[in-house]
Amino acid sequence: PAALAREAKVAAAVANPAVPQEAAARPTVVTPVPFGRDGLASLALKPRVHLAAGDNLERAPSIGPKLAERFAAGGIATVADFLNADVNAAVALLGDSRITAETITRWKSESILVLRVPGLRGTHAQLLVGAGFGTAELLAAADPMALSSALLTFATTPEGARILRSGDAPDVEAVTRWVRSAQEALAA
Repeated sequence: PAALAREAKVAAAVANPAVPQEAAARPTVVTPVPFGRDGLASLALKPRVHLAAGDNLERAPSIGPKLAERFAAGGIATVADFLNADVNAAVALLGDSRITAETITRWKSESILVLRVPGLRGTHAQLLVGAGFGTAELLAAADPMALSSALLTFATTPEGARILRSGDAPDVEAVTRWVRSAQEALAA
């Protein structure tokens, strides 16, 4: 309401040529007010959740289009289907010796992290799980500096380098945001 009143005053001052010279000489600073889906002003933008249970499985971390097609052939088409699937049945469905029960469990942990922690993306979840922080609870309890160190250590492994491709490991600021976001998600 206060921001809208300020905007109205600024609009009136621009439209009214009889503005006192001292007011006209001062620069007007208008602070943008973000609006949410409900149309109400929000002072803090909340990070969005990048994965939903009803999403096509292809959107889940570590699952690409070809793997999603293979899962869909066995009736696992959505993220929820995948998370509810028996790990051993998923391994058998894929029939690939490189994909073990441990692999499926890791992929499920990545998906659950992205589902539960706003602002977290698939690559972030892959790094976190690889570094040993595979739950929202572990992430929320982590010290950002120690977590950053663990992520950097993981990033130097072949698996970490594959996840990052040629990108950089997340900085301490990003890690701190993830920790806070996990804490807020668990508190809600």
